[in-house]
Amino acid sequence: MKKSRKILVYVLVVIVFFLTIPEIVVRTLTPEQLARLSDFTSLGGLFNHLLSLLIFLCLASIILAILTISVTGKIYRSLSRLKSR
Repeated sequence: MKKSRKILVYVLVVIVFFLTIPEIVVRTLTPEQLARLSDFTSLGGLFNHLLSLLIFLCLASIILAILTISVTGKIYRSLSRLKSR
């Protein structure tokens, strides 16, 4: 795969994860759990609670997207090797 296509795939998956993961977390957590999580991510009140939670969720979704693409690529390569034999 060309390098530009790889970058395009990474960017698209990061955008999808970036839009879905924080929304799912914010919708499914109760207000108490959301407050506890935002206290944990704000580093003891150093940052705004909601802003730090969103930054943490965005970073987590970017990392998860990169891991997903790498694992999917390894699975695809192993399956294509088995198919060509």
